[in-house]
Amino acid sequence: MKKLLFVVLALFMAVGAQAQAEEGDVSLQVRVGMNVSSMTDYNRAKFGYAFGMEMEYMMTDWLGLSAALLYSDQGGKDKTDGIRETLDIDFANVPVMLNCYVLPGLAVKAGLQPSFRTKATVRTDGASVDLDWFLNTLSKAVGETVEMRKFMLSVPVGLSYEYKHFVIDARYNIGVTPIMKGGDNWHNSVFQLTLGYKFPLGL
Repeated sequence: MKKLLFVVLALFMAVGAQAQAEEGDVSLQVRVGMNVSSMTDYNRAKFGYAFGMEMEYMMTDWLGLSAALLYSDQGGKDKTDGIRETLDIDFANVPVMLNCYVLPGLAVKAGLQPSFRTKATVRTDGASVDLDWFLNTLSKAVGETVEMRKFMLSVPVGLSYEYKHFVIDARYNIGVTPIMKGGDNWHNSVFQLTLGYKFPLGL
């Protein structure tokens, strides 16, 4: 039994040593995964996709700084009085994160994420309409400007674990900026789970 425990411990230490980064290391990571997003005043979550690339620089052997470009499908769903509505919003997200490696390969991370909206549609019972056009029409009808912001900010927090260059990343993006200018004060929050592969760049 003692020999088995020793072997398991030795294997764990070997994996940890392999995953341990060093000060000055630079890596590039390709990532793909899924979102579960929720919207204020929408009563159902929406599933979407996420993909992109991330670069990380190790400032010390336990603290890294990363920046990424992630294309993300977000929004929300609602079903009220038998009417289904889906808000599809696509963003180019640029998360900048501090990654604290509490164990070899295991990082706790937090940062800021500027987001740039690329498109938005609203679907109701099979019909799909461009949201900017819809809000512009609504603004003219009610005599008040209602529009969706093209730039938003959120606070991402999460965990990641690396094993043999494969990285599982789970984070929650807390929406800070209201989505709308005028009208309802909606926020979009997103749980994101991705799988990535890290390429050491040797710079």
